[in-house]
Amino acid sequence: MEKIRRFTITREGIGFFKAILESYEEIGIMTVIDGKTGEIELIYPVSAEADLMAIMDDMKRFDILFTEARDVR
Repeated sequence: MEKIRRFTITREGIGFFKAILESYEEIGIMTVIDGKTGEIELIYPVSAEADLMAIMDDMKRFDILFTEARDVR
């Protein structure tokens, strides 16, 4: 089962977060919805949610903060 969530992050953090996410096997897929506003979409298996949230939390060290969008499908 998959989960889809949208977030906004700093534009400068998009590439770095994508590279970090891709370095993990099967943790999730990131799509940039709007590069100007920093809106991204994450699709990931429910079983990987805790790991993904830990990675996102760790991004604070690099001043990359996530704000979740409310109107996701």
